[in-house]
Amino acid sequence: MVSNSEKVILCYCMSGGELVTYPDGSVSYKGGITKGVRVDSNTKYSDFIRELCSKFEIDPNTVTLKYSTPFDKSRLLALSDESDFANLLGFNQGIADVYLVKGERCVESQETTRCSGDVLVGSVVEDSNLEEATNRSNDKAPLLSALWENAIKGVGQMFDSSNEFRNALSNFSIACRFGYKFIRNDRERITAQCDADGCKWKIYATAVGNSNKFRVRKYEDKHTHPTNYEETVKYRISKTWVSNIIKEKVRNNPAYMPREIIEEIKRDYNVDIAYHRALWGKATVREAVNLSLKNSFKLVPWICQRLVESNPGTVAVYTSKSDSTFHQLFIAYYASIHGFRVGCRPILFVEEKSLNGKYLHTLLSVTAVDADNRMFPVAFAVVESGSLENWRWFFRNVKVALDDNRDIVFVSDRKEDIVKAVKEIYGSVPHAHCYRHLTEGFKMMLKCLHLSPSVQDVLKMLLDKTAYAKTRVDFDNALGKMRSISEEAYGWVLKNEPIHWANSLFPGKRYDQFSVNIADSYGAWIPEAQELSIIELINLIRKNITDIMFGRQTNCVAWKFPVGGTIEEMLKRNISKSEGLHFRCSSAFRFEVFGIPINYCVDLIQRTCSCREWDMVGLPCIHACAALKSIQADIYSYVEKCYLKETQQAIYSECMHAVWTNEIPDGTSMNGIDDDASSSGLGLLRPPSPPPCLRHLHGCPKKHMEPRNKEKNMEPQNKEKRPLHCSLCKEAGHNRKRCKIQM
Repeated sequence: MVSNSEKVILCYCMSGGELVTYPDGSVSYKGGITKGVRVDSNTKYSDFIRELCSKFEIDPNTVTLKYSTPFDKSRLLALSDESDFANLLGFNQGIADVYLVKGERCVESQETTRCSGDVLVGSVVEDSNLEEATNRSNDKAPLLSALWENAIKGVGQMFDSSNEFRNALSNFSIACRFGYKFIRNDRERITAQCDADGCKWKIYATAVGNSNKFRVRKYEDKHTHPTNYEETVKYRISKTWVSNIIKEKVRNNPAYMPREIIEEIKRDYNVDIAYHRALWGKATVREAVNLSLKNSFKLVPWICQRLVESNPGTVAVYTSKSDSTFHQLFIAYYASIHGFRVGCRPILFVEEKSLNGKYLHTLLSVTAVDADNRMFPVAFAVVESGSLENWRWFFRNVKVALDDNRDIVFVSDRKEDIVKAVKEIYGSVPHAHCYRHLTEGFKMMLKCLHLSPSVQDVLKMLLDKTAYAKTRVDFDNALGKMRSISEEAYGWVLKNEPIHWANSLFPGKRYDQFSVNIADSYGAWIPEAQELSIIELINLIRKNITDIMFGRQTNCVAWKFPVGGTIEEMLKRNISKSEGLHFRCSSAFRFEVFGIPINYCVDLIQRTCSCREWDMVGLPCIHACAALKSIQADIYSYVEKCYLKETQQAIYSECMHAVWTNEIPDGTSMNGIDDDASSSGLGLLRPPSPPPCLRHLHGCPKKHMEPRNKEKNMEPQNKEKRPLHCSLCKEAGHNRKRCKIQM
């Protein structure tokens, strides 16, 4: 990617037209208007928005900004913050296309009324449920709120509804830094005045005839505020107002946290809101755009169909129980399937993650590694639990989706159901145990032996040597040393089947991949402390996969070497270690490299070394590097193809296509769908039963026993209790601690 320093770009900003994609992949913009905005490396996102809104005379809340890149003009990317703006500068040269999209609908879309702020239609009761938000800053109103200074213009101004007028009034008060109170507030008349003592600012609006439209009838626009009034001004902030502000970000990022909402509203509008208001505002958006926990399951059949239509070749299937409750969901995007087939090594890392939520239970997933040893998403499923039945169903779908004839190596924790399911579906393929899980078990065993910390450290080091040893001789040596220190540790290693995790004993080729990387997997994308609906979960995963596919596709273009940065570092490390090694040529392509205490045989034609590292990993080992350096050979020519740039480009050659969902019902209509309805695939699924509570309470459970003496149990509870007696003076009415004799 080209550096942003001293870069100047002319942005062609287009609005009101339509982006047309032709069969040959070319695109053009039909209709609308186009205006140019010049930006450079010093331009801030807020400055760009200010100039854009000024040129088009628009409110930023009424449009969504998109931009394209030279790599794929038909694919539009969100332009919503400084990070997106930096990408626009970085990925474009000379010119860039920016689109102002009005009324766009996507998976999380909602119905809105036309207004100055794209306002949600709500009831008077809801809008009257207001919170006073205090603004303690005396700084100038931020950019986004400053755009509302003309929200209220004067007598005769028309609004489509009373809610639109209320929203405009709220925005206007924030921009002009004053609070107000309602004198009258109903469906036909609204009167508001400034809340400052003695201020004459006042506005009066009424409904127009029998329509929903509102017109400003009277307006006194002069303020008389006391000194320092703006330091303590109180705004009327409803959850609907908050939902209007954050709706686009909630659509794009279901994991948007209330704390982030509070911080960004303060930054952009200079308004402080309470935590519960941010939480309710987000809940309002989720309900309106069909992301409520319960209703979202009705959309599972619909979203599966739309994913397949928008990304041909994608596998998206679900199952339900006999009572039509949701049971299982499996999704593998074509971009992932294609990437695994054409370039990824035949290794799948298996992970199971419990989901936080009332209805979502467990996420099953498999990932691979790309040419630069980075995580590559393959497939995932949402199921009730990680049972043998669900794992069978998951791997059966993985096998059908990938349709790969190679012998795939699986890496997982040692859960019995996973091992059984893999064996039933894939047969006797190599199955490696995750080394990270293994070491955790080894450490727990050592603690039980009550050994000194120094002895424990030595045993841990020897366990690493047994795992990473490339030859059986090195494995036996490390295991023998362990036995001489602790017979228990030695027995533990043998009991835990080293054939499934020790390099020298493992029957398959796993390219030195030992563990499931939980820090870079499907599970890592899901926030621990947040409850997501199933639609939000699907979209969150889809967004992350899209970012990975596009980001690495563009980054690969900038590789300076035939391999990626991670592999380049590994090669440099081997070359550095090969310095000073002596060797003897037995032929033009065969070498004997002298090591301590043994020598190693390198065959450049077969690309092997007797240390077995080159065979196992696919990268020249230190002995091979010494031989290659002696004949001045290009080391990259001896790197296995799975690590090369061309392989990385093939892996990410397919991109994730946008999911357009114009026909998706809004939250209101979804609530009206009958559970037995079947039109458009909606209403077919009910939410599953909530998972059982797994929290164990401390102490023994209370025993419910029949009282031995029922008559005694039926005595009145308010009978006089026996008074306290002091054990020191034997008097009644106090205890030993409060006895006056002791004092």
